[in-house]
Amino acid sequence: MKKVYIIGGLRTPVAKTGGAFKNILPEKLGALVLNGISEKYKVSPKYINQVILGNAVGTGGNIARVTLLEAGWPESIPGITIDFQCGSGMSAVNLAASQILAGQADLIIAGGIESTSLAPKRQFNEKDPRYDEKNPFYQRAPFAPENFADPDMGVGAEKLGELVGITREEMDAQALLSHQRAKKATTEGLFEDIIIPINIDDKIITKDESIRNITEKLLKRMPPVFVEDGKITAGNSCLTHDGAAGVLLASEEAVKRYNLKPEGLFLDGIHVGVQTNLFPLAPVKVINDICKKNNLKINEIDLIEINEAFAVKVIACSKELKISQEKVNILGGALAYGHPYGASGCIILLHLLKALEYSKGKTGIAAIGVGGGTGSGILLERL
Repeated sequence: MKKVYIIGGLRTPVAKTGGAFKNILPEKLGALVLNGISEKYKVSPKYINQVILGNAVGTGGNIARVTLLEAGWPESIPGITIDFQCGSGMSAVNLAASQILAGQADLIIAGGIESTSLAPKRQFNEKDPRYDEKNPFYQRAPFAPENFADPDMGVGAEKLGELVGITREEMDAQALLSHQRAKKATTEGLFEDIIIPINIDDKIITKDESIRNITEKLLKRMPPVFVEDGKITAGNSCLTHDGAAGVLLASEEAVKRYNLKPEGLFLDGIHVGVQTNLFPLAPVKVINDICKKNNLKINEIDLIEINEAFAVKVIACSKELKISQEKVNILGGALAYGHPYGASGCIILLHLLKALEYSKGKTGIAAIGVGGGTGSGILLERL
């Protein structure tokens, strides 16, 4: 059977909306990642068969193709863009792995890019029954038809908290833990070799902007942001962000041909569907299904990364899966690092590899829940 190797990858620092990257086009961030990967692994762009990138709130069109051209890569390389919302970056990796398994490619860079700072305003066509002349712009695309539940992200997370019975104190404690773990990992330099320094006006950006010296006292003072008398605040949910990430995937033949040293083995990738109003719980089905498909028990998985858009999501998924917090997001999560939608699935994959290296673990799963009731995941082995 064919194998797919994860040679490794890179990401930019993650900046807040209106922060360090507020004037940088997403394709420029992506181009830095592409050229960085080419240089780091000593693979000329001319040998790359495809570039597949996820993107959720960009201007539309094929931003993967724009990005590789921005990077100065040959016009003979095709670019493919995926919009699977928060799961876009992970879906890009899954598609790339599938193409290598099918023998359609040997070397692919996959990942995602996002600039919420430069997200365009969107509006429905005036003939569309959803068009509102008084408020013509909408914040996000519909994730489900009108006869289905389609709650906003924060409202859906609030409903999950009520359903599973998670307290505000638990959510705040998870947020505090995420920041503490991320700060420790950053201080110890665990991500230095996967973060590309960005030069902006002679200032070198090397750190993620959202990691804060947050305290329990500060978290307690924060008001609810989505529902009156709710539990979710700006402290226990992530902000919006800009960033880019990518990984280099290779066939066994390409590993030998280009003398590559893989960091991981891609074992399986999966996409699932759940109830539209239970999208934060999608990682539960992702992880259960991928374990069942590969005849694994969850206690055989060393580490798990779950995209941490909301503290309640990680707590709820951990409870449903009956797994310890000592196995989940051990280097911190998106509450601290940030959540640049189209790139996040690839970022947590990179973080999973680092976490496995740090803990000397072998097998891990990265999982992400997506608005509209879908999710994706990747099972990998550290080499």
